[in-house]
Amino acid sequence: MCKVVVRIAPGRGRHEGGRNPSACPNVPRVTRPGRYAHPGVTRMTEPQPRRRRRPQRRVSGSVRRLPSGRWQARYTDADDQRHTLGTYATRAEADGAVAVVLADMHRGTYRAPDLGSETLGDYAARWLARRSDLAPRTVQLYAHHLSTYVCARLDEPGANRRTIDLGAMELRALTPARVADWHAAVVATARATMATRSKRAATMARRTDAQAARAWARGAGLDVAPTGRLSPAVLDAWRADGAPGLPSLAGVAARDAGRTTGAQAYGLVRVVCNAAVREGLLVVNPCNVPGAGRAAAAERKPATLAQVDTIAEHMPPRYAAAVHVAAWSALRAGELFALRRQDVTVKRDEAGAVVGAVLSVTRGLIELKGQPPTFGPTKTRGSQRTVHLPRVAAEHLAAHLDTFTGGGADALVFCTATGRPLPGSGRQAFFTRARKAAGREDLRWHDLRHTGATWAARTGATLAELQARLGHSTVRAAMIYQHAVSDSDERLAARLDALHLDGAL
Repeated sequence: MCKVVVRIAPGRGRHEGGRNPSACPNVPRVTRPGRYAHPGVTRMTEPQPRRRRRPQRRVSGSVRRLPSGRWQARYTDADDQRHTLGTYATRAEADGAVAVVLADMHRGTYRAPDLGSETLGDYAARWLARRSDLAPRTVQLYAHHLSTYVCARLDEPGANRRTIDLGAMELRALTPARVADWHAAVVATARATMATRSKRAATMARRTDAQAARAWARGAGLDVAPTGRLSPAVLDAWRADGAPGLPSLAGVAARDAGRTTGAQAYGLVRVVCNAAVREGLLVVNPCNVPGAGRAAAAERKPATLAQVDTIAEHMPPRYAAAVHVAAWSALRAGELFALRRQDVTVKRDEAGAVVGAVLSVTRGLIELKGQPPTFGPTKTRGSQRTVHLPRVAAEHLAAHLDTFTGGGADALVFCTATGRPLPGSGRQAFFTRARKAAGREDLRWHDLRHTGATWAARTGATLAELQARLGHSTVRAAMIYQHAVSDSDERLAARLDALHLDGAL
C-alpha cells in the first residue's frame, strides 16, 4: 500500500513553497487537527472557490458649464440615479453644493430631493387604507375628518379673509405656522357649524313651546283647548314652573366652541405626520401647537340610583333590564346589545334564588352610517373581559332572559321583537322619553357607563380593578372615575377614625 505524505510548510494556511492554497485548485488543503481531535489524524478539506465581492456603487458628483455661462451641479446616488442640484453663478458655488450632498451621504443624513413631495391628503388616504387594525367606526370617523377638515378649503379666522387647504400641501411644505393656522380655521369652522345647529334647535324649541305648555297645563288640571293659541297666563305659569317638557339646549351650548372637533382633527393629522416621520418622508413633525390636541370635556354628572330606576320604569318593558345592566356593569352600548344567551351565566343559590350573574364580553355591535348593524370585535383587546353583576342587576337580567330572550345559545339578550339587534336610533328615542321622566334630559346612554364606573370607584376599587372592569387598555381613563368621586377622601377619613376607635393602629 502506497502512503502519501503532504508536508506542511511553516506558517498558518500556507503550502510548501509559501504559495496560497487558492492558487493551487488541484491540491487539497490540509488543516491542523483541532484541540479535541484524535492524535495522528489530519483533517482534509476540499478547496472552496473564492467569493467575489459585490462591487459597491460609489456616489459621485460633477459640475459642468452651460451655454448660458452658469454652472450646473449634479450628483449620482448609491442607486445609480442622477440628480440635478441646480445652477450657480460660479464653479466654486457648484462645487460647494456637490460637496455638501456627498458629505451628507457619507454621514447618513442625506435626503432625496423628491422625499415629501406627496400631498398630505394623498398620504393620509394611503395611511388610513393600511390601518387594518382600526375599528370600523374609527375608520369612518377618520375619513369624515379628512374629507371635512383636512382635504377641504377652510376660512382662516381674522380680517385677512384667507383660506387654507392643508390636505393639498406637500408633506415637506408643512410648517408649525401653517398647521397652527389650519387648526384655528378648523375650530372656527366647527364653532360656526355648532352655532347654526344651536339656532336651528332654538327655532324648533320655540315651535314646541305651545305643545309643551299645553301638555303641562293638561297635567296640572287646567282647562285648555286642544288647538289654538294659549292664554298668556297659562304660558307665564308654565315658564314659572321651569318650562317642563322643553328640549334642553345645554348639550349644544357646551359643544359650540368647536374645541373637541378641532382636537380630534388635529390629533389625526399629528398621527399621520408621525407615520411620515417614521418612513423618512418628514424630518420632524410640524404638529407642535400647544394644547391643540386636548379638549376639556364637559363634566358629566352621573345618575343616581333613583334616576336609573325611574328611567328603566319608563322604557319599554323589553328594554327596561338593559338600563339596569348598563348602569351596574358599565358596559359600552355596543358590548351590551351584542350579548347572546351563551354570554350570560346567572348564578343561583341552593334554593334557586338569583345571587349574581357573569357577562362574557367577546364582541360588539357595530353601527356605521348608511349600513345595517353588524357584529365585530371589541374596541380593543383589553375590552374582551368578564364582568360580574351584583344581585340587584342580576335579578332584572334573569327575569328578562325568561321573558324576552330566545331559547337558542346565539339568541340576542336585548333585541327587537323579531330577534334583530336594536339600532342606536331606536334606543335613543326610547331613552330620550325615559330620561325626561327622571328629570335628566342632559343624560346620554353612554352616561350610564359613566354612572357604573363611578359606583365601582365608590367601593374603593383600585386602578387595576377599574381598568379590568371597564375594559380600558390604559389606566388613564380609570383614573378619571377615581378623581370623580369627590367624597372619597372624606370616606377615607371616616375609615381611619374607625381604625382608631378599634385600636387597630
